[in-house]
Amino acid sequence: MVTMMNKAQYLALPKHIQARTEIYLEMAKSLSDEWYGMDSGKEVHSLTVQLAAAMMHLESAEVIASEIAEFSKHMKKG
Repeated sequence: MVTMMNKAQYLALPKHIQARTEIYLEMAKSLSDEWYGMDSGKEVHSLTVQLAAAMMHLESAEVIASEIAEFSKHMKKG
């Protein structure tokens, strides 16, 4: 799936980030195929990359929200 983004940028990522990026790109490609038809990701590769980035941002927001909720619980206790 490396062809979905600039290979030099991909290879410059830390290994654990490369692995996560690969997962999101695969998920986004699958979703774009399901929504827009087979091989749509090849035709509109920026769609797949943007969808993968959106998935990453959503996960990040969920982690932050969870931490804020946990922090709020501790603050209320005392």
